[in-house]
Amino acid sequence: MKKIIFLIVIIILGFSLYAIWLARNDVHSKTPEPLIIPLAMQNDSGETGRVTMSEVNGQVKVMVNLTSASVDQSQPAHIHRGSCATLGEVVYTLSQVVNGSSETTITAAFEALKSNLPLTINVHKSVAESGTYVACGDIIF
Repeated sequence: MKKIIFLIVIIILGFSLYAIWLARNDVHSKTPEPLIIPLAMQNDSGETGRVTMSEVNGQVKVMVNLTSASVDQSQPAHIHRGSCATLGEVVYTLSQVVNGSSETTITAAFEALKSNLPLTINVHKSVAESGTYVACGDIIF
């Protein structure tokens, strides 16, 4: 009888320690690490940079930062299907890049983006010259 009680106590203690470990590590609700995407220059624009993507509450915050960007000129930016080499249709329109930066929150989680790969981020020269791309980066998780 003592062995059975001892075994029950050990099992209860084991489950309690496991529950404490789960609560401290909260493995199911951790926020994913931000994703950094380098932007390579296109069409001799001189513009390079990076995009930082962070998931917050099931949405993705996309921050574009370009160096040598056009001053006081809006540059359209998008997330496209495909890659920089084979650009496809627009999936998400991002806020226009002004003075080298923009910030957009899209209504998708990282998992939704992963399920739609390949995707790429593309920046245009200007609204008037939207057919000229100045920077691009493939989204890789």
